[in-house]
Amino acid sequence: MSIWKHTFRGVFILGNLVVGTGFLCCAYSPLLSPVAHPVLACAGLFFPFFLLALIVLAVVGLFHGWKFMCLPLLLLLAGGGAVATYTPFGGGEEPTDGDVLKFLTYNVMNMYGDAENESRPVQHYIQESDADVVCLQEYQWDAQETRKVFPMYPYRKLLKASNGNGMACLSRFPILSVEQIPYESGSNASFLLRLNIKGDTLTLICNHLESNKLDAHDKEVYEGLLKSPEEQNVKSDSKYLLHKLADAVAIRGPQADSVAQAISRQSGKYLLVCGDFNDSPISYAHHTIGKGLTDAYREAGWGPGFSYNRNFLYFRIDHLFVNKGFKVLKCRVDNSISASDHYPLWCLVEKL
Repeated sequence: MSIWKHTFRGVFILGNLVVGTGFLCCAYSPLLSPVAHPVLACAGLFFPFFLLALIVLAVVGLFHGWKFMCLPLLLLLAGGGAVATYTPFGGGEEPTDGDVLKFLTYNVMNMYGDAENESRPVQHYIQESDADVVCLQEYQWDAQETRKVFPMYPYRKLLKASNGNGMACLSRFPILSVEQIPYESGSNASFLLRLNIKGDTLTLICNHLESNKLDAHDKEVYEGLLKSPEEQNVKSDSKYLLHKLADAVAIRGPQADSVAQAISRQSGKYLLVCGDFNDSPISYAHHTIGKGLTDAYREAGWGPGFSYNRNFLYFRIDHLFVNKGFKVLKCRVDNSISASDHYPLWCLVEKL
């Protein structure tokens, strides 16, 4: 064997080990406590980059013989659960003749898109969504305005966090009760509601977990890294942004624990959890809240499904989970409307 082949093999194996280690660290980072390890708990944000690098190595190996493909494929297999969670390709199935319901969760960014556009795109999207139950985050309209513009939803609850940050539940079915899930936050909240759906009680948990609090300056820093990735700037600015993200992750961890504890106390047949988690599918919050539940997007979604869409930041941070009382038929992130910094996430489920 020539020295060039020996060199290629050595570099290829080393590259796989380095990339594979990063890939697996990202894939299993949701198991880390974000309170004890806030920086490491952010590793899931880098998962797509290591995934792409590992796929590239697999393709390179393909052109040099099947033996070179074995290592990257084994690494992909070891992190396969995270891959399926991050970018599923199930697609779902068509609605049946059973009892099918549509749920919609949407961070409407205080309806700024409607304030800037006389056609009120967010309002009309919700009106025409044909959803049976709608959960909204960053919703500020009062009860009178809500009743006026959403007459198709006779049952409405406006939900307020401690500083007045608004959420809302719009429903075609009676809302029996509502309670706030206790956890520490200056501006975010989670609420547990019980709805009467055709004689059955649905427990619905609507969430708006702690924001990453990236302000205009932070977003300018991030855009600057993309446009001018000079080594000195990359080191200092990346460290600054990472620590800011880590601070938010450390706050979200206990919030996710509180929501998970509330879920564990529920004994009803039907349970649905949704909202803006402000965290990716490869995160402690997603893993902890979704434990024992079905991630609707993983079950019946297609592709990475980025739901946040501003400032060159693209992540799926809006999620929806159901328990075994539902069969997930379809789940989509709808990028047909861009009036908010989030896209709406909707899901069709069949009652079992």
